[in-house]
Amino acid sequence: MVGKNDFDAQMRQVLDNLGAVLEGTGLRFNHIVKFTTYLLHSQDIERFMAIRAELFPRLFGGEAYLPNTLLIVDRLVKEEFPVEIEAVVYADPDGGMRQP
Repeated sequence: MVGKNDFDAQMRQVLDNLGAVLEGTGLRFNHIVKFTTYLLHSQDIERFMAIRAELFPRLFGGEAYLPNTLLIVDRLVKEEFPVEIEAVVYADPDGGMRQP
């Protein structure tokens, strides 16, 4: 596990994992149409927003980001996971993607 008790490291790893899945299917972050983010602790919201502000311009190629529902939950599959991100992706047969 990457970054036990380190929200920043785990958030970055979640986005790296998502990027790897997208790449493996021939897609990019711009194919994502919606995120749902689950956090264990409300005190991590500021860190989430800071990492989002740092990484999203590079991942999405600009300042227009997709919708993101942010939820604080009691627990995730493992207690040592403070963040989980679910992504809804769209790719039409012609290779189209969402427009920022």
